[in-house]
Amino acid sequence: MEIIVVGINYKQSPVEIREKVAFTKSDLERAYGLLKKNHYVKEAVILSTCNRSEITAVVTDADKGAKELIRFYQQFFQLDEAIFHDHIFVKASDDAVKHVYHLAAGLDSLILGEDQILGQVRQAHMDAKAYGCTKTILNKLYREAVTTAKKIKRTTAISQNSLSISSIAVKFLEQIFLDLTDKRVMVIGVGKMSRIVIENLIYKGVREICVTNRTKGHAVDLSKRYGEVGVIDFQDRYKMIPQTDIIITSTSAPHYVLRKSEFEKYYAGGNQICIIDIAVPRDVDPEIGKMEGVSLYELDELKKVSLENMESRLEAAKHAAAMIIEACIQFENWYHCLPVFPVIEGLIQYSEEILQEEMESLMGRLESASQKDRQLIEIVMRSLAKRLIKKPMLNLKRAGEDRQGELYASIAGQLFGINQYGCKAWTSKK
Repeated sequence: MEIIVVGINYKQSPVEIREKVAFTKSDLERAYGLLKKNHYVKEAVILSTCNRSEITAVVTDADKGAKELIRFYQQFFQLDEAIFHDHIFVKASDDAVKHVYHLAAGLDSLILGEDQILGQVRQAHMDAKAYGCTKTILNKLYREAVTTAKKIKRTTAISQNSLSISSIAVKFLEQIFLDLTDKRVMVIGVGKMSRIVIENLIYKGVREICVTNRTKGHAVDLSKRYGEVGVIDFQDRYKMIPQTDIIITSTSAPHYVLRKSEFEKYYAGGNQICIIDIAVPRDVDPEIGKMEGVSLYELDELKKVSLENMESRLEAAKHAAAMIIEACIQFENWYHCLPVFPVIEGLIQYSEEILQEEMESLMGRLESASQKDRQLIEIVMRSLAKRLIKKPMLNLKRAGEDRQGELYASIAGQLFGINQYGCKAWTSKK
């Protein structure tokens, strides 16, 4: 078996490409259903955020598995093959494992050490488990990656002065306007990113904030939570444009929530308006950004924001990377020992069976022995049985760590007849 990661992210692909391969919650059931039917894919986890869309998978063959996942992306999203191939990345084996650890810790994020990605990785794993797409290997990988990420955040300054896409969006606005206190802001969407935006706006002293959402009740709940936030009906969002200086939008809609055809009916250019679209797929029709008086900034523009405390984060990232190397070695040792674990279990069963046979034979000839003597004999024989298999077990584990587990497992299985215990040597080939 091989671990691979296939997908696209902000490093190779602009938002107009990333939005084409963004999985929504409603996509997951069909996506996992198709992956489970794939002959090469044995386990899979889909991670789709504003900055990436990728699949971590356990496959029977790395090259064929990668091709299958690329084909899956193309067919699922009906993509042009030539365009997609220019943006796809593939990682395999140890590189794939390291990627998952870096991802969970925020070392692969647009904003170094950002906080949201850990929760997103954890949720992606939970979703995959719920759809029956993870087993021993990916369950172990994601549990260990999340545990290591928590340790990194607890023991380093990687997440010092908590940053996220949402907080950077507000910082970006400060660079544009300098003073935000008198600005009128409309927030579209009520998810976690929108909540962080509102919290940061309130902290910066913004006095006029309104929120709108397709489900009005959710917007009302958000308004009650913060007190200083107004609520408008979703169908009235365009009517608010003449009275708005800033629009920040972050929904999970698969289509534009601000379209030029409607926007231009209400915007006559009398006021300068700044729009920040941090959704993937994008919420705002790019044509709106071409209108006079409108400044439209998308997710990728936030790369240009200078971050405070970056030096301390970079230093912390070095320590985090060292911790990840150690964690990856431990995982990889476990992973490469998978072939020998069934054989080790078989050896234990094998020795136990011989012990029982010999004990029955011996005790039958020692009928006059006292109960104390019988117990002493059993202790000695059990100790002997353990000692006889201890070195073979240790050598099998070392062979696994040295990437020779399959070979040694196969040989040991044949030498000891382990297969009679249903513990066949684990192989990566069908």
